[in-house]
Amino acid sequence: MGTARKLIRAADRLLDRLLCIVLILALLYGGYALWDNYMIYRSTDYSGEISKFKPDPSNPTLSELQAVNPDVCAWLTLDDTHVDYPVLHGSDNSRYLNTDLYGRYSLGGSIFLDYRNKADFSDSYSLLYGHHMDGGAMFGDIVNFEDETYFSQHRTGTLIITGKVFKLEIYAVLHEDAYKSPMFEMAEDKKTYSQRLEYIRKAALQYREIGVTARDQVLAMSTCASATTNGRTVLVAMMTAENNAGGQ
Repeated sequence: MGTARKLIRAADRLLDRLLCIVLILALLYGGYALWDNYMIYRSTDYSGEISKFKPDPSNPTLSELQAVNPDVCAWLTLDDTHVDYPVLHGSDNSRYLNTDLYGRYSLGGSIFLDYRNKADFSDSYSLLYGHHMDGGAMFGDIVNFEDETYFSQHRTGTLIITGKVFKLEIYAVLHEDAYKSPMFEMAEDKKTYSQRLEYIRKAALQYREIGVTARDQVLAMSTCASATTNGRTVLVAMMTAENNAGGQ
């Protein structure tokens, strides 16, 4: 009986030590996860180091940002959201998927224009991509537009390129499959562009009629939707060039 009690006590001590080790490992992992999330968010927070380069709509120039990275083609702002970033334009759609403005690796990547679009936003349909990050960073706030109340309260934005300012009037949000949706197809003539506008109207989760026609330009902004693997939330706005923009 004495030997059995010793074995039981030894097993208890061993079990206690194993539980302590498991708890310590869990705490270490939790601490690392918090630190990793912080570093990811910080890498997408341009509020300090980049916002000073945000162009003034009264003098729309990207020269300071392009001195940092010549791939900068615009600055995007969606009013009353966290979306307030430079836009990059790479040679393919993977260039800025996990690369920041400075060319450094970043899980948050950058906001970037589809490589098939013209960098001067002269296409009828332009498509931007951005990661869905916690805290609203990058395109994290885009998914909020699926909510009817949020959609009704957030209607405007601005896209600034060198020498021109586009006012954005948000009018639709869709939930799409990245591999099947026509929203990710680019080549089109006037007829297929009209078909795209009709598709947006019919497929939209939220939609408001603002009189968009085939003569207008639209900007689509896509981010991952967490509900499905290939799901994307796509926000759509009409682009209207302001006539009083300065520039150089």
